[in-house]
Amino acid sequence: MKFFIGFLTAFASTAVNGDYTIYTPEQIHIAIGAKLNSMSVQWAAAHDDSVKIGSTVMWGLSSDNLDSTNEGESAVFVDGGDESYTQTHHVAVMTDLTPSTKYYYKVGDALQGWSDVMHFKSAPATKPISEPLRFGIWGDMGSNNAQILHSVQTEVQEDNFDMILHVGDFAYNMDNDNGRNGDMFMKNIQPMAAHIPYMVDAGNHEVAYDFSHYTERFRNMPANSKEMPTVTSGNGEAPNNWFYSHDFGNVHFVAIDTEIYFNYPDMVAAQEAFVDADLAKVDRTKTPWVIVHGHRPLYCSCDEDCDEAAQTVRDGMEEIFYKHGVDMYICGHEHNYERMYDVYKNETSKTTVNPPATTYVVTGDAGGPEDHETFTRPQPDMAAFRTDAYGYSRMTIYNETHLYWEQVECDTDDHVQDKVIDETWIVVEEHGPFAKKR
Repeated sequence: MKFFIGFLTAFASTAVNGDYTIYTPEQIHIAIGAKLNSMSVQWAAAHDDSVKIGSTVMWGLSSDNLDSTNEGESAVFVDGGDESYTQTHHVAVMTDLTPSTKYYYKVGDALQGWSDVMHFKSAPATKPISEPLRFGIWGDMGSNNAQILHSVQTEVQEDNFDMILHVGDFAYNMDNDNGRNGDMFMKNIQPMAAHIPYMVDAGNHEVAYDFSHYTERFRNMPANSKEMPTVTSGNGEAPNNWFYSHDFGNVHFVAIDTEIYFNYPDMVAAQEAFVDADLAKVDRTKTPWVIVHGHRPLYCSCDEDCDEAAQTVRDGMEEIFYKHGVDMYICGHEHNYERMYDVYKNETSKTTVNPPATTYVVTGDAGGPEDHETFTRPQPDMAAFRTDAYGYSRMTIYNETHLYWEQVECDTDDHVQDKVIDETWIVVEEHGPFAKKR
């Protein structure tokens, strides 16, 4: 994969050339579509009320034959700062994709300009998967001090990931500098996110203007909640990307918004109803693995500050996870890494083979201005491995029973780069409600 050559220069910010504004697509990122065999792409461009800019995506099986076209939608986003910094976000969907197939695409407008031609691999079919599924996973990454950025960009360049999962807290913060820090972050991840589905959930650092930056910059998430189809941020109504679900091969993912528990109590019932109903519909013969992700932990052991918030989220979600047999819950928020064993009601069997409860992982130390969060308490029995070193996680699903998990350290403070410091197999021979296994 040689898409890095000239990539950043090819997607320069909107520029002014004489008396003309150039509406160059930038901040391009893709996501799993709301419908099977689709991929959604989002990009940003300058806004001008007097200029009509199309939201077009063209795609095909070769770079010189983009024979499919779809017109998407655009939305004006106004940052809540004193400059009212404004841009237009475009979202379009590529449909009827053949599973696990390389496609080429470009986005933009015939009159105002196109992006370069890029490529991605479509999502795999469900069970049985033909090859292992590879995921890059992290949370809490800033525009500055993003310690893992070079390493994960290299992983993408070497074609090591099929999907990326970022579990909240972006840029620190997207609204800083009247939204320009958010622009910087989105440009930083574009070399990955324009080629690999970049799936997300909201963190506490997205709270500004009622989560408007998260809501608008990730409009292309697969909003599929019938309980709450839309949300209202400081920018107005938008598709609900606060909680949603999607399949990827033989894995069913559910995104939750842990910040609802602390900022929007009137939305708690709708989110919990969605998660409960969504998990009840999962066909474990097709997607045996069920993974839920959110920003804050249900379990953590670093210090007393994490306990109260974790208990709040746990009170809302733990019984739902247990009822439906959620295999893993992945989160960030604590700026460290902690892999738990299976845990239910603060008890663990300390096993990774046919665990009788959900396995919990905190992976929130990708790097940002707030640095590390150290562990100030002894390691409890429920924790298999802990570190406050910067790093990211890799998850590989080999088949319906075997999952391989790794933690990679990338810490300039420790002079350690790209070293696997934790690894384990999680083996589940029969997926489903945990009550049946006890």
